[in-house]
Amino acid sequence: MADACLSPLAGGDGGCRSHLPGHRMPRMLAEVVRRSPWGWRRGTVVSVSPDGWMLLECRDGALRAVVHAWHHADLADQLLPGTEVRLHQRGGRLEDSPLGLGPAALDGPTGMISLHVAQGPPPVPEPVGLEAWAGDDDAVVIDLRTKAPLSLG
Repeated sequence: MADACLSPLAGGDGGCRSHLPGHRMPRMLAEVVRRSPWGWRRGTVVSVSPDGWMLLECRDGALRAVVHAWHHADLADQLLPGTEVRLHQRGGRLEDSPLGLGPAALDGPTGMISLHVAQGPPPVPEPVGLEAWAGDDDAVVIDLRTKAPLSLG
């Protein structure tokens, strides 16, 4: 796996080793967030400043919200206005942090990066009643070589 999921500037970020929000994303957290089916909000980059601050316009159904976030590196050359991204605000969030503030993951053309959200909507809530969607007989196993479903019966 490339370092793009850890930091878009892994080779040229001045040797930063911090894993605080807005710095490098730990590989394990990047994988957990990447595989999470819920919690993502689609967005568009509005602006990115050289000091790391960015504005994203996020959409979640009828909800439109502006997210003000920070990354320690200058991403202005990589996240141009109009770039489509996905934002996930659940990974590593502290329980007592105010809604809409704290760590987030941004998935875009440069890979997955860690952000510190300074202002924005609360995270996308977890779905409820998932048990009703998957019964014991609905399990699916897929052969990774052929990508074909296998019968369990």
